[in-house]
Amino acid sequence: MKNNKNKHKMSALEIILRFLFGFLVPFVLINGLIFFLYIQYPTISTIGADDKDYENNKIKFTISCLLPITDVKTFLQDEELPYTKLGNVYIVDSSENGSYKITATCLNGATSSVEVPLAALDNTAPVIDVENSRIVGNVLSVIITDNQSGINYDKIYAKLDNGQEVSPDYIDKSSGTMNFQIEGSKSIIIHAEDTTGNQSEVTFNVD
Repeated sequence: MKNNKNKHKMSALEIILRFLFGFLVPFVLINGLIFFLYIQYPTISTIGADDKDYENNKIKFTISCLLPITDVKTFLQDEELPYTKLGNVYIVDSSENGSYKITATCLNGATSSVEVPLAALDNTAPVIDVENSRIVGNVLSVIITDNQSGINYDKIYAKLDNGQEVSPDYIDKSSGTMNFQIEGSKSIIIHAEDTTGNQSEVTFNVD
């Protein structure tokens, strides 16, 4: 009788163990894994852009997720933009200031998005200060400034009414003041350009 009781107790323990390891533990693990994967979402990390690149400031970002990434899109306003991928880094060529949007979707359908503001690009031409310009004799003194990429001094000239182009013979880079020998010309066009190629022109008429 004792042997039968021990055998009966072992059988009960075996049933419990089989239930635990044959059903309950796998059920919990499998469903826990399914839930864990279900709540995964992409993480988008932007890489700092060069705030001194005034002409073509690339936006770079990486995406991390335990599940495969199925879709990536980049937008400026409502326009979808192309991108390239180098290793695990995504690259968007940006030629316009604004708020860039990046979206990423992983295998479970979860989507993440980030906004990347960009204001470093120089799309503004230099300012030729007409109000503070002056003509003394044959010299036109004018102030030209550019607050982003800076003045390209090799591209600055005055065009006289006889078609001749003259470079400034005096430049004060700290104030932007430049002097031109206008040789009695009655109409002078000042041409200014910054280092990214933005141009401006102003015509001065001498009474």
